[in-house]
Amino acid sequence: MQQSDELNEAPPSRNRAAAAEQDQAAGGLQHRKIRIPSGDVVTASLALSVGDTSAYAVLRFKHEKQTFRQPVGSIKKAPTRHEMLAAAWRLAREQKSIEKNGWSWVVSTA
Repeated sequence: MQQSDELNEAPPSRNRAAAAEQDQAAGGLQHRKIRIPSGDVVTASLALSVGDTSAYAVLRFKHEKQTFRQPVGSIKKAPTRHEMLAAAWRLAREQKSIEKNGWSWVVSTA
């Protein structure tokens, strides 16, 4: 089964390295895609605030010049940023918190 173009195209990015980092941690660009109630598909990213023993993650995306933010929660601090991002992406999906806003993941991990 072939993925649609909306899942495989890289989003415009001022910082391709940051986008690649997010893609890799999420398991691929397609795992960062969220469908919002309008039917539009957006590409989410995670912001991390790292403390001494933990990091706090917030999922965010832009749509029509507006930035949306959804708290994900705390994760255990890991040796690398990649490990923390990967853990935060897993947590974001496990908690199903985006669904409370009427959003949905475009690609299921199940």
